[in-house]
Amino acid sequence: MKTIQFTPTFVQTKNVRSFETMMDGLMFARGGAGECDERLGCVWGRAGRGKTRTVQTWAARTGCPYVECISIWSELDFLRGIAAKLGVHPGSIPFRRGACFDVVVNAFMQTGRPLFIDEIELNEQKTTQAKKFIEIARNIAKITGGIIVCIGEEELPHIMMENRRTWSRTYRQMEFKPVSSSDIYLYINQTTGLNITDAAIALLLKRSGGDLRVIRSITINLTHAAKSLGRDGEVDVDLIKMACKLSMQE
Repeated sequence: MKTIQFTPTFVQTKNVRSFETMMDGLMFARGGAGECDERLGCVWGRAGRGKTRTVQTWAARTGCPYVECISIWSELDFLRGIAAKLGVHPGSIPFRRGACFDVVVNAFMQTGRPLFIDEIELNEQKTTQAKKFIEIARNIAKITGGIIVCIGEEELPHIMMENRRTWSRTYRQMEFKPVSSSDIYLYINQTTGLNITDAAIALLLKRSGGDLRVIRSITINLTHAAKSLGRDGEVDVDLIKMACKLSMQE
């Protein structure tokens, strides 16, 4: 009997492929002669669908700066957080908004790469502060001619749409949708080496609600269940039910 274990793997789901296509389009959406090149992107979707992992993986692979906003950040904190991710030495990051903005602009122009800003709308004064952060991001993109991609949950595109200047500069947007049946098959197979029946896929899709984070939890418990039963072949409905029970997803 082969050894069954869960091996964390970055699986090329439909959402991942759509994100890569979006980035390809955003990178090539150049302006004409004399036209500023600034471009904004919007990536949104319910929590648990793999947005952050996908963006972090793409950013790490391409050497792009990635910023994850903190809920208590002020506008100055936001700018300082971006400056730090752009490689500015901590001692050179100002404690005044205007000066810090200038440092960010200069550092961003030197990178020549897209900037990713995650959870931009998740803060204590949600909508009001998000609008300010997004406006700062738009100004940075406008001055530098660079690419900035904002990542958030369902309300993000609506907040961006409220500002005509922001939305008119949003060249690409995509929603991270619930994972599909084919995504689940790939995920189970690539992380555990096991095959899964169509009926088991349908049950897992129903129990998880298409949430990749929940599917990961169930899959980890699936390996434990398979080991305890001495199973190393197909994953059937009974095995999924056991894994869901262990994951409290009954």
